[in-house]
Amino acid sequence: MKICTISFHSCPYSSLGGNGSGGMSVYLRELTARLVDFPDVNVDILTRAQDAVCVEAKDISPQIRVVQIKGGPAYPIDRKYLYEFIPEFSENMEEYIHRKKENYDIIHSHYWLSGLAGTYIKNKLGLPHVHTYHTLGFMKKRAQGQTEHKSRANSERQIAHSSDSIISPSTDEKESLVEEYGILPSKVEVVYPGVNPRLFYPINNRTILNKRGYSQDNFVLLYVGRIEKVKGLINVIEALHILQEKNLPLFEKTKLIVIGGGKKEEELAENMEVTRIKREMKIHDLKDKVVFLGSIDQSHLRKYYSAADALVVPSLYESFGLVTVEALACGTPVVVSQVGKMKSIVKEGKNGFSFRPDDPVSLYQNLENLFKHRSQLWSRPSIREDVVQRFSWDNTAENTYQIFEGLINGGLWPKTIFQSDGSPQPV
Repeated sequence: MKICTISFHSCPYSSLGGNGSGGMSVYLRELTARLVDFPDVNVDILTRAQDAVCVEAKDISPQIRVVQIKGGPAYPIDRKYLYEFIPEFSENMEEYIHRKKENYDIIHSHYWLSGLAGTYIKNKLGLPHVHTYHTLGFMKKRAQGQTEHKSRANSERQIAHSSDSIISPSTDEKESLVEEYGILPSKVEVVYPGVNPRLFYPINNRTILNKRGYSQDNFVLLYVGRIEKVKGLINVIEALHILQEKNLPLFEKTKLIVIGGGKKEEELAENMEVTRIKREMKIHDLKDKVVFLGSIDQSHLRKYYSAADALVVPSLYESFGLVTVEALACGTPVVVSQVGKMKSIVKEGKNGFSFRPDDPVSLYQNLENLFKHRSQLWSRPSIREDVVQRFSWDNTAENTYQIFEGLINGGLWPKTIFQSDGSPQPV
């Protein structure tokens, strides 16, 4: 089975935590690494070229390649401005497939921009097309009241109807897709993402916090993720202000570490949401309570997950919330908003607490609950054991492979082969 994976706006092997890079990149890397464990599976990841001197095709392993396809200027561009380059990317992708005589069996596209390119290739080559949204425009609009790109709503609807199968990370998202687009429930398969237990595990020391001048008495909260309005980080700032007014002893102990948002000295300075958050911090005199570290390598995250007293995930909308299971795999309790899959990942009072989304008062109350009742939570080994039993990338890959295999073997797909003159002919 040869899989054509399309990740138009973001290469999964680029740094995490910046604009357009994060959970989706983790998902792609982990899923791909396990799909190639199945017999005769090869994966090409086709992504937009962001470097003028890049190599067209780069081997990540004997069975995984990243293929850079021209689609707009060859430098990083905010995904909000990439829509106009999809036709160029799609046509160049088709040209690459013809030139290299690639005989793909199935297309798997990620995010709505890639879904449009996947639809184009499906129509050209007659291949089955599976799509994973990762985030949905209409769900983000409901959560934050802001309109996404003007073409996103119609594009996501088109992808819902034209694709052959949709992989969703939660039953909530599946129900929303079926209701919003009127598609058959059988078209949407719920496949949970996983967690890598070899990458995320407890480390029993707080040295990394001591280097920052934190004491053993500090109550350390951690945020990990992109910094944009829908992630709700400003609500943590508001909750700290409420803590400041209502529980001064706990407030004095509390520190917040923020990881993500891009390179510390470059992208963070240009991030409008970071500017808005820092303005709020200044108003409430919270500057000494919060430190922004920017993006760090994923392999170092376990140090921060393990050292923190809790991970806070304040998202207004989240389809799954990979950072939640990563922290739990490190034995760290979580405090999460009640959205998407996260509300069922958390077992109240055992591995963490949950709060009403976009509600700083509810968040503040749950931070107090965590501090007061942390001795009653499961032990760190128990928190870890519970989550690694429930969420596995091996299971994610197996379920995804079965979907692919069912479409390839069960559908009347005209397999494309290439003739001696290089022209494609469906068979």
